[in-house]
Amino acid sequence: MLSKMLERYQIFLSSMKLKVPALYWIAIFFVMALIIGGALYFIDTRIGFLAFAVILDLGVGLPYYYYNKHIEEIERYWPDSLRLIADTMKSGSSFEYSLREASSADFGALSLEYNEVIRRLEMGDTLAISLNNLVERVDSKIVKRTITLIQECLKTGAQLSEVLDDIANDTKTMYRIKKERETKTMLQTIFIFAAGAVIAPFIFGLTNVITTFLTEVASTSGVASGEALLVSQATQKTMAILLDAYVLLEVAAAAVIVSLMREGKFAKSILMFPVMVVVAMIIYSVSQMVISGMLSGVV
Repeated sequence: MLSKMLERYQIFLSSMKLKVPALYWIAIFFVMALIIGGALYFIDTRIGFLAFAVILDLGVGLPYYYYNKHIEEIERYWPDSLRLIADTMKSGSSFEYSLREASSADFGALSLEYNEVIRRLEMGDTLAISLNNLVERVDSKIVKRTITLIQECLKTGAQLSEVLDDIANDTKTMYRIKKERETKTMLQTIFIFAAGAVIAPFIFGLTNVITTFLTEVASTSGVASGEALLVSQATQKTMAILLDAYVLLEVAAAAVIVSLMREGKFAKSILMFPVMVVVAMIIYSVSQMVISGMLSGVV
């Protein structure tokens, strides 16, 4: 399982034109996060932990971000490339020749993947092996299903050009539905982002300030003293730690919900989390500063 994950991650790095082993890349960002987070920890504990989490998450998330852009570009051009291959085959050309025609067309990142298939064919790999390598490089359900159908048609001798036309139409429809889903869920995304990164941290900051304020009032007014005061102060510190932790958990949950709702992919939450957690912690800290200033003259 771990080796498969690292293999997939290495493909992510390769798509970014980075000739760095996956373990080295993760280790570099882990050490960087540890150093920067450790330095900021002595200034403020919360900032130190936040810097460590954000830097490490960006180190892991950036390859996913660029690779997802790579996949989205491939899926956008996929129906047009299939239609070009089908039209070339209808003129009497073979599938391999049609594939070469598609590789020379301007299909962005997809042209590069077609060129890789052609390169493997020229090196002596069979068509099946070359297409399977394409499936491994491109983590897309659309591409995987299409390649499976192509291989079945080549085995059975079915009319591949007609099948490719049908797949191109279906893929175009699926891509349009995906974009419509992203548009229709925009309002829900904004609501969850605002609730998770703005409203909830503000409420948690308010709660933290009020508990601290009540503890100080009990101390200065003499309502609590001795052991009772020590218990209230310890309880307040525990609540502050729990609120800090809950802000992170709540933001992580909101990022996962937004990612699954808009993209249907859990991995997208890795990209959403750094943005949301930074906004949330700013709101959380600023709300405490403002409310503490408002209550400072009361005690």
